This record gives sequence, C-alpha cells and structure tokens, in this order.
Amino acid sequence: MLMNLIYRCKHLKLEEGVYVKRPLIPVTLIGRVQSLNFTAVLDSGSDFILLPLEVAESIGLEFNKEKKDTANTYDGNTISTTKSRVRIRIQKDREKQVFECKCAVFLGKETKFEEIIFGSSFFEHLKILFDYPHNKFQIKK
Repeated sequence: MLMNLIYRCKHLKLEEGVYVKRPLIPVTLIGRVQSLNFTAVLDSGSDFILLPLEVAESIGLEFNKEKKDTANTYDGNTISTTKSRVRIRIQKDREKQVFECKCAVFLGKETKFEEIIFGSSFFEHLKILFDYPHNKFQIKK
C-alpha cells in the first residue's frame, strides 16, 4: 500500500528570540502488554529509536537489563541502554502503516528525554522529505 503522510513542524521556543522547528509525529508503540500513543521527534542523527525505561516496561517490551550498552547523546554524554525491538504504528486519517524497528531502552532512573526519539532504525523503513522552508515534512512508504 502506498502511504503519503504530510505533517507540519512544531515551533518550539528554546530561549528568548530563539525558536526551532521540530518534526514531531503521533505514533502508537505496540508491546506484548498494551499499545500506547506518544509523540516522537524524528532525528536523523540518532542510530535507534530511544525509549525511556518506563515506556518500554509499560508496553511490555522484551529486553535484558543486564545486557547493557552505552550510547552517546548529542551533547557528548554517554547513557546506559539495552537493545530491543518495538512495533510501531503511524497513522493519519485513513492511512496507516505498522512495522517493527530496533530500539534502545534508556536504563537511567531519571527521564532525560522530553520526547521519544525516532532515529535511523525508523528511517530505514520509509522515505522522509524535510521541507523546512515551508514548515513541513512528508513520510512516504
């Protein structure tokens, strides 16, 4: 099925006089226990989908907390993660697509991330066109 979803970027204020455009999409994360709706930020610089531990546990993802990896954040810090896979549904109006992606579960106690981050393991399933001059982005399958 051909999919063509168009979204508008969200304008966020970082500080006085400084605004950024964020490509945010509504997503449903599907686990063994339940499916939950979230907002995800598209980040082509991230290697995986990054999920907070609370989210992974809530939906019932399978992962091993003892098998730890480290990941680098955009600001140069390292965080402790473990690998898993998550099923994702993206939908707008009548168009929807479900697929499975590699993800990293953030094992830290405190939440460091305001949004769920969708990196290259999400991008490999789709064609994404960013049109920042027109404040939009397009997702195609």
